[in-house]
Amino acid sequence: MLPVNCALSHGERINKPMTADAAAPAILVVEDEFLVRLFAVDALEDAGFRVIQAGTAAEALRALNSAPEVRAALVDVGLPDRSGDQLAAEIHALRADLPIIIASGRSGRELREQFAGTPHVTILVKPYTAPLLLDALATVGVAPKN
Repeated sequence: MLPVNCALSHGERINKPMTADAAAPAILVVEDEFLVRLFAVDALEDAGFRVIQAGTAAEALRALNSAPEVRAALVDVGLPDRSGDQLAAEIHALRADLPIIIASGRSGRELREQFAGTPHVTILVKPYTAPLLLDALATVGVAPKN
């Protein structure tokens, strides 16, 4: 396996073996809590996705600008440099067709109301399981490579 640099929280990086096929759909995971991000990355890679990681909104925007192959974004609401719903709005302004899953430990009702008229956005309430994460991706029309 070839090593690939993966962004961790606040610019920290580690070398991680690339386990997913380079042709697999890429998912941007924006989560500042390492263990939560690790769970999401493992679940997505196990399902056949390629994952690009970011721990802040700034890292996410840089990753999105440098990786046009990203097919969806999983965005945590509580990021250290801005709220995830604000980041989701910025992502939507850059790429209106990009599906976004907003993950929140709070009630999803307020976020659902906020994004009610926004296409390609769904809410995933924490804590979530791997099947719930994959169901959320399917809801926005993203499936792993067969």
